[in-house]
Amino acid sequence: MAQTKSNQSNPARAGSNRVGSAGSRGGSRGTATGSGSSSAASPLPLTSGRGGRRTGNPFALIGNFIRDVRSELRKVAWPTRHETLNLTIVVIALSVVVGVFLGGVDYIFQELFKTLLQLTGSGGA
Repeated sequence: MAQTKSNQSNPARAGSNRVGSAGSRGGSRGTATGSGSSSAASPLPLTSGRGGRRTGNPFALIGNFIRDVRSELRKVAWPTRHETLNLTIVVIALSVVVGVFLGGVDYIFQELFKTLLQLTGSGGA
């Protein structure tokens, strides 16, 4: 039974009936596995209208990339202004706490090292 390429992506079927498919889009260059024989299966065409990604034209590839990026950015759940403000405050506060902690550890080791040098008599401070 011959299988045709669909223009719509179905995540449940992506990669389930194709050999060599990464499973991310379902429209990769894998071969159909209907008969189980590798000689009866033919590879998908490299260009198939808007869904085809390998056109050879670098400007078309860039256009497809930009179109895909815009499509994915529309799917992002963007945080609200309030969430962004709260998370920014948390990041700044944690950065200050870590900075103070590391500064304190550095000071302790510095004083310990000075004390050890004075005990051995080679400290010139």
